[in-house]
Amino acid sequence: MDISMEVGYQSKYVFRGIGLADESMTVSIDAAFEDAYLGMWTNQPITGNIDNEFDFYGGMGFDVAEGISMDVGGTLYYYPESGPGTSTFELYAGFAFDSELNPAIYVFYDLDLEAFTFEGSVGHSFEIDEKSTIDIAAFLGFVDGDESDYTYHGASADVNYSLGDSSNASIGVRITDASYDFYTEDGPTQEAYVGAAISTGW
Repeated sequence: MDISMEVGYQSKYVFRGIGLADESMTVSIDAAFEDAYLGMWTNQPITGNIDNEFDFYGGMGFDVAEGISMDVGGTLYYYPESGPGTSTFELYAGFAFDSELNPAIYVFYDLDLEAFTFEGSVGHSFEIDEKSTIDIAAFLGFVDGDESDYTYHGASADVNYSLGDSSNASIGVRITDASYDFYTEDGPTQEAYVGAAISTGW
C-alpha cells in the first residue's frame, strides 16, 4: 500500500471554472492498493463565500491497451456547515493516453444534481535540472446541468522541486474562464490565481 499526503494554499478556490472562495487551505490524503485507490480532499476557506468542503473518493485504474489506461470511481462532496444532508455524489470514468502531451478525457455524472460534466486535458513536464521541473497543463470542459449549461477552460504552470525521494514542493499560477456564473447569472467569469503545495509519500 502506498500513502501520500499534500498540504496546499490557493489564492482562490475555483471548481470547473466557477470561483467559490478566495484564499483557501487544502489538504489531501490518498492510499493506493495495487489498482484501487481511496482518498480525501478538503478545502478550508480563509476568505470567500462558501463553507468548508470535504471530498471522499475511491476508484480503480487499470490498463485497457498499450499506452491507454482507464479510471473509474466516485466522489462524495460533503459540506458540513451547510446543514444536514448537504452533499452530492458523483460517478466518473475516464481514459488517459501515454503520449507526449498525456491527453485524458473524463465524463462525470452527479446523481443528486443530475448534471453531466465532460472534460479533456493535456499536460507536459519540462525538466530544468535533476531536482526541478516545470509542469504545464490545460483543460476544457462542458457542464450539462438541470439548471444551467456552460463551458469552462483553463491552464496552469507549476515549478516543482524535489525535496527528497518521496517529497516535493511546488508553486505556480492558474487561469480559468467560464461562460456562465451561476451566482450572478451572467458571464463570462475569469479567474487568475496562484497555488503552492508540499507533498510527501510513504
